[in-house]
Amino acid sequence: MATVPTVLPLNVDFTAYQVLLPVKGKEFVVGVHNVEAGKSLSVAKIDCCSELRKLLTGFEHIIQERLNQSMDVATFVEELKDVLEHILLAQPQVKLPPAAFYGRIYSEIEEIGWEHIAWVAPTFMSIHLRFFDRAIREHLVQIQLSPDYPEREPSCNADLPIALEIQWRAGGRLKDILSQFEQAAEKYQDFWTVMEDIDKHVWVMEPEHPSRSNCFRRIALGGHCSLCITVEPFSPRMLPEYRFFGSDTAVDPLRLRMSNNMDCWKLERLLRENLEDVLGITFPSPQDSDRDDVSSECIICYSYRLLDGKEGASEKGSVPDRVCDNGSCGRPFHTSCLAEWLRSLPTTRHSTCYSALALIAHTL
Repeated sequence: MATVPTVLPLNVDFTAYQVLLPVKGKEFVVGVHNVEAGKSLSVAKIDCCSELRKLLTGFEHIIQERLNQSMDVATFVEELKDVLEHILLAQPQVKLPPAAFYGRIYSEIEEIGWEHIAWVAPTFMSIHLRFFDRAIREHLVQIQLSPDYPEREPSCNADLPIALEIQWRAGGRLKDILSQFEQAAEKYQDFWTVMEDIDKHVWVMEPEHPSRSNCFRRIALGGHCSLCITVEPFSPRMLPEYRFFGSDTAVDPLRLRMSNNMDCWKLERLLRENLEDVLGITFPSPQDSDRDDVSSECIICYSYRLLDGKEGASEKGSVPDRVCDNGSCGRPFHTSCLAEWLRSLPTTRHSTCYSALALIAHTL
């Protein structure tokens, strides 16, 4: 591997470059674009691989400072190399296990069968086990081992509605971990059946990509209305915690039906079937309606989920959280979009804007 950076121009105007950057035994590929001859790189843009991007997370301001100070790409590359060397030196060094560790892990994998291995790290200190439940659902158990395994309890994680705390004893084995997660998964069979039925037959607005640990669903009802439910994993067919989202004109009749028709609730039926029966409606589904028919985009910005950078980090990616109380409208909006719109009006006083926002916040 080369020890000095290689800078390659990508066009005849010398406004874009590709850099091969060797640092501490690793080689990174960096793109530098929007370069202006004779000027600092303050407006230049860089792109890099995911590994380098992860390393530079939290140091973006330093990189920008080095761009501002550099008058050419070669100078910036040397500055970037210096920054990366300091970052890599500050990283904790991984302590490798003794030779007996690897012999034990290989033996334990042979014991449970290689068909249960989904992935193994090169150091064998991180292992993903695979198993199938009785409904042929595939499950992964992520295991992080320490060098003094099995004396120290491994860290384990799987996509379960309630996190499992494994029962561990000194001298335990991988098969013990696998067995405990298989038993835990058995307890959630009905929960997953209920949630899969919802995901298949209704428009789920949130989460966009539900996992097996998600107990929450926001179901589109149409007419800019939705139903938010949180399902109890051990009693998935009982009435869940719920909240209607929409204008009072649209959702008040649904609240009344939910209250008056609870005698129709039957535990032998699926949760979706009970909700439809109690509410006296059929949920819009992907089979008989389009996404546009049930969309609940913000009436101000015309987006459902705000893009990165639209709001502060605490609200990044938020969805509409309020609706217009006017019965003839009932359209949803983001509180932050309303704030931005109010501030943009030349006739709006700041005190009026703040009072309106405070009133909205109080009713959330």
